[in-house]
Amino acid sequence: METALLKALRSKVSEWRDAGREGIQKETQNILSHIERTAFLHKPQVEALETYIYLKEVAGNKPAADLFKGFFPDQIEALTALGYSDADAFKFLKEKKNLDELLSVAFGESDYVNQVFALTMGSGKTVLMAVMMTYDFVLSFYHPDDARFAKNALVFAPDTTIIESLKEIKTFDFTKILPKEYETVMLNVKYHYLEDPKTPLSLIEGSNYNVIVSNSQKIIIKTRRTKNVGAVSLFADERAKEQEDIVNKRLRAIQGLSNLAIFVDEAHHSYGKNMDDELKKVKQTIDHLHGSAPLVGVINLTGTPYVDNVMMADTVYHFGLKQGIERGILKRFDPFKYENVRDEAFVEDVLTSFWERYSEKRLEGRLPKIAFYASSIEDLQENLRPLIEKALRKLGVSTDKILEFHTKAEDGKHEFQMLDTSQSEKQFVLLVGKGTEGWNCRSLVACALFRKPKSNIFVLQSSTRCLRSIGDNTTIASIYLSNENYKALDKELKSNFGTSIDELSGQKKTHADFELRIEKKKTLTVKKVVRELKSVRRKDLEAIKLDLKHAENNEYISIVSQGEVALDADSTARYKTIVGSARILKQRGDMTFYEILEYINRYTHAGCFELKQILKSNNISPDQLTAAVNENKSVIYYLVDTVLGNLYDYEKDERIVEEVIELTKNYPFRISVLEDRKGLVVYRESVEEEDGKGRLGFHINPYNFDSGDERDIFRHLKGTLEPDEEIKDVYFTGGVTSPVHNDFYFEYCDPEQDRVAKYFPDFLVETSKGRYLVVEVKTGQEQFDYERDKKEYGGTKKANNTVFAKELGFEEFRKHNQNFEYRIVFTTSPREWKKQLLESVESIKQS
Repeated sequence: METALLKALRSKVSEWRDAGREGIQKETQNILSHIERTAFLHKPQVEALETYIYLKEVAGNKPAADLFKGFFPDQIEALTALGYSDADAFKFLKEKKNLDELLSVAFGESDYVNQVFALTMGSGKTVLMAVMMTYDFVLSFYHPDDARFAKNALVFAPDTTIIESLKEIKTFDFTKILPKEYETVMLNVKYHYLEDPKTPLSLIEGSNYNVIVSNSQKIIIKTRRTKNVGAVSLFADERAKEQEDIVNKRLRAIQGLSNLAIFVDEAHHSYGKNMDDELKKVKQTIDHLHGSAPLVGVINLTGTPYVDNVMMADTVYHFGLKQGIERGILKRFDPFKYENVRDEAFVEDVLTSFWERYSEKRLEGRLPKIAFYASSIEDLQENLRPLIEKALRKLGVSTDKILEFHTKAEDGKHEFQMLDTSQSEKQFVLLVGKGTEGWNCRSLVACALFRKPKSNIFVLQSSTRCLRSIGDNTTIASIYLSNENYKALDKELKSNFGTSIDELSGQKKTHADFELRIEKKKTLTVKKVVRELKSVRRKDLEAIKLDLKHAENNEYISIVSQGEVALDADSTARYKTIVGSARILKQRGDMTFYEILEYINRYTHAGCFELKQILKSNNISPDQLTAAVNENKSVIYYLVDTVLGNLYDYEKDERIVEEVIELTKNYPFRISVLEDRKGLVVYRESVEEEDGKGRLGFHINPYNFDSGDERDIFRHLKGTLEPDEEIKDVYFTGGVTSPVHNDFYFEYCDPEQDRVAKYFPDFLVETSKGRYLVVEVKTGQEQFDYERDKKEYGGTKKANNTVFAKELGFEEFRKHNQNFEYRIVFTTSPREWKKQLLESVESIKQS
């Protein structure tokens, strides 16, 4: 169950977002706008970042207890939010107990910011951590005296194996979240990965922009409480002392850093009554660092906010396992429970099921894989592997597809790291003590637990490794468990995620997320018209004539009229205005003379002295102007239009320039589509599997079509034109309709919005002679209005039909780009549009 604090905070952040994210620094606004444009982050990552920013810049970077008191200022409300009944809350107040004591129990006694961000596996916690640091570093660079923003970061990993996956912090492409003007800040960042216990931490005292990544044992406070005796232990004692000195030197070096933020990865194990000694030392170390210099905050990132089925009190953001499956970030899965089955039968049935379900059908070019987890190396080598080899031979599958990886098979480390690539031919991965937290293999589609492991948490970590999404995320994962392991998994899901196997396996997706990547980088050289308006101020201000009475014409008067829905003679309901119902709506005001001048100045850039001169030449006194504007505010609009229209002479400068435009900018990025439309997202691999490999199409992968007609037309173009050597390539360009990622668009006058808009055509066919055919796909129902508007268009008025308006926009472009042709394909019948397409292609080839 979610806490009252989390619910209140989610509501506050949502209101703040809807109101335009007010109250934050301009750099933060620019970063968030850039993130929206590039669409690189998952939605939960963006929501978590917004929460982080809200807590820091809007809420004042307060500890959770103070935040709670701010959200629930009324004591009864606060007690209810803490879980008290109304009766107990009134009793508490009657006895005059101290609310702060309760808050200390709920949130702890730390006086620094401690926040828990819980995002399920596959939703990008490591990238989120890097984004948070990047945001802090940029803001602290531009606001060096603001203690809310970190200048240094320390990352605690749960163990050494996770440090490898945390190297993504260093390799993360910060251009995906930072506008160009802030990129140079990140060139100052220095990364320190403490993988080796002997590695000293070299920090320049007082330096900034350091990121230190270590597992906790290499940083925590070290004190020796036992005394070694005997000559044999002398050298061991010296080595221990040397190791202790290195750790304490590291700690002292970190103490010298200012504005330090601490990020704790997979932090949920450090909460609750069962916190072991090592994790208590982590908390002690954090307190020690805070005592040396105030911490900016402690940010805990974890896959789950639950401990023993109770949510951690200072959880500020939660995106759960169930939501991950629903949003399409994780695979759906089928659980298989085996009761009273011998080892050989279990292995044989699992492999038979796996091969029937997945075989060698590649996902994003990668072979599907299954991981078998054994309880010991001996059990793996003497029992599990022989049984797997026997079962594979029975299926006719090569045993060369087996990969064994554990502490006694480190030679398999390179193959293990290569598993999630198209080069890997391994499909059956046998593991002991590997492949749990930190292992990200999207082509892993199945897991099997051989024997009961020592801990239930291992069952949870290992069995859910296969849930990370891949491709269009239509692949359903398989989890094969003995009855004992099945019960253990169900118990851990309830305890750590507040859900169950039955609930998750029956979960339906509402959305599917896809990552678009570049397959063939593409640019075009086109000619564009560049227009510049030059304004020259008129020197003769007295020539500007103002007539305050002119403001009373219909152009400036606010009118309200009454309407009704009535039935015509043919019983059709129609809206009509009631005759004689229109009346003038007077808008009175209370503006002063100088407020009026400031308003006119804001829209005309005419100075105060100039405006006074204009008024004087028209015999309008300040009192007359003020009275007229306050009597009817529409007067001020008339004044702005008249001054602006007569104050400047406009000169237009127009020239033709060549410009290189990109069809593949700022990739990769993610899109989200409704689950029932994911069939319109098509991967190159799936087309090649059906039609064979080809050279045409898929400059990006996948293509996200808007309709089944677009998808069918692409398949037809690709299949028909593939053998034609005069056709260089076919591009589907209509799926990416943002100039952040695609420069190939035309401007047109949108008749519905009455403004200039950007039009991204559906297809581009390129010939070997440098000629292009632009293809726009429309339904048959749109053809009638298009043809009627085109027939009535005389060239002197704007188009009324959007399809025709887009064609006019292209014609403007084509005036200076004669190597482009345009064809609208109306999908009235497959036979007709196929004929139209081939005629158009032949025409451009021959021109």
